[in-house]
Amino acid sequence: MTTISFTDVKKRAAEIEAKLNYEFKDKDLLALSFVHRSFVNEHRDTVKEHNERLEFLGDTVLSILIAEYLYREYPDKLEGEMSRLRSRLVEASACIAYAQKLDIEEYVPLSKGERMNGGHGRESILADLFEAVIGAIYLDGGIDASKDFLFDNFFDEIKDMIAEPAHNWK
Repeated sequence: MTTISFTDVKKRAAEIEAKLNYEFKDKDLLALSFVHRSFVNEHRDTVKEHNERLEFLGDTVLSILIAEYLYREYPDKLEGEMSRLRSRLVEASACIAYAQKLDIEEYVPLSKGERMNGGHGRESILADLFEAVIGAIYLDGGIDASKDFLFDNFFDEIKDMIAEPAHNWK
């Protein structure tokens, strides 16, 4: 497995942006959204920050976008049903599917140990990456850019998840 650095992510920005269908004004935000904590731990001399703060922000932005969509598009749904749907659309498994569709995991700088443990395929890394990217897009272009990114790339998946009946575990 090849090693990718923070600098490599910036050099490959155009390639990544093509996959995201979004062009960043601030390439540092793009690059930061891909930096895993493990990489920073091994490269403190060159990278000081990882993507977890962007992930925190992106989680909230994603939730707001989905909540607004459900509110506007499904006026007959009650609050409880909208909450269950929002939960399904923003949970880790959904974020993993979104990240996999974008095919961007190869650009995540990881530590040597994380790479040896198959880090690029780890689902938590993919879910966190997706949320960090949403957070970075929000900071770079605002809520409208975030909304365009989400619905231009994942409208069909969102509609499919809404149409899919919820699992009854009883």
